[in-house]
Amino acid sequence: MKKSIFIILLLYPLFFFSQTRIITGVVKDIVTSIPIEGVSVGIKNTNGGTITNEEGKFRMTLNIINNVLTFNHLNYNQYAYTILATDDNLEILLEPKSYTLQEVVIRNQPINETVMEALKNSKKQLEKSVLLSTYYREFIKVDDVYTNFSDGLLDYNIKRKSGASDLYVNQSRAYDLKDSTSAQRQKMNEAIYFYDVRDAISDAYNLKKLKFILQSKNYDYEIETKNDDKGNTIEVVTVIPKKEVKLGLNCGTVVYDVKTKLILEIDLKKSPEHKQYIDEINAGLFRFKINEECRKASFKIDGDNYILVYNQNKLNVYFKMNDRIDNTYEFLSDLVTTDYKEGEFDFDRSKRHKERSLFSSGNNFKEEYWKTKNIILLNEEEEKIINTLNGK
Repeated sequence: MKKSIFIILLLYPLFFFSQTRIITGVVKDIVTSIPIEGVSVGIKNTNGGTITNEEGKFRMTLNIINNVLTFNHLNYNQYAYTILATDDNLEILLEPKSYTLQEVVIRNQPINETVMEALKNSKKQLEKSVLLSTYYREFIKVDDVYTNFSDGLLDYNIKRKSGASDLYVNQSRAYDLKDSTSAQRQKMNEAIYFYDVRDAISDAYNLKKLKFILQSKNYDYEIETKNDDKGNTIEVVTVIPKKEVKLGLNCGTVVYDVKTKLILEIDLKKSPEHKQYIDEINAGLFRFKINEECRKASFKIDGDNYILVYNQNKLNVYFKMNDRIDNTYEFLSDLVTTDYKEGEFDFDRSKRHKERSLFSSGNNFKEEYWKTKNIILLNEEEEKIINTLNGK
């Protein structure tokens, strides 16, 4: 009997550490009860995490010894919640952060120089050997009809410089619209696919679009300095395209931390007032016109670590090539960091992902990770899209 108890006591820690729980929930504004999109949901004392979707919903898989969830958003007070034994589906209410604002001032050159300093400093802080575990997904529309979806759990082994990395696909799934032209359409999609899943991190790290804007003379800037009650200061810079410039310019906002000069958020898109000036480009064998281009990214400062949390790209483009292609394509990609580890890591480089799109990895999964892992949950509309592509 004593021997049996001894064995149980030896095995109990292993059993204890192996247990996990899946917690779902929704995050809302405590004042308006409106769901909050883009809240960073983490597990205290770990680098694991995800973000809330458009409906404010999230799901987290956590070990029972790490039972405190943290919630962070620039516009809300940080919040920590200790998971109880009875918890299953949570409703988290966040309080809007109380900022004091300085007077809005419109400036030109000094502002973009300051933002450029934050950009350079952010890139410098990101340039280190890191393993980013991520959830990545991509949608494709052709002539306003969803034709493709793929997602997966991806590891980016970053080699210091500007996010240059090797990509390893751990698990993936892929669905496409089943019709008489699906095979031909897929070949066309792969031929003109504008994003490269292999470059998702370097795209986020390089901040090329923002750098291009800051170096241009076609923009003005408006800046707000916000101070919270804990002494933290952020500056929100609004990018304003000049009305007299007849080009397809961008608009949006950039947020950075004043103390560290690190970028926290980027939200850029085509200026609605300037879309009329977007020209069709003749590239010889083909012509194209970019109707819309959006870029969102968020980063967090976690002690000495500066981490990419989320990156989204959206592109709507008309493309014509002889009699083969005459369509409007829309590409949407989302990436969220689920874990972060610094250091040097050994991988079998022969197993690197070598295609532009994740779709080429097909259905290659050991478990239904979209039901258990830390991913961006699909909203109701996206669920319907996946079911349609999956023939359900």
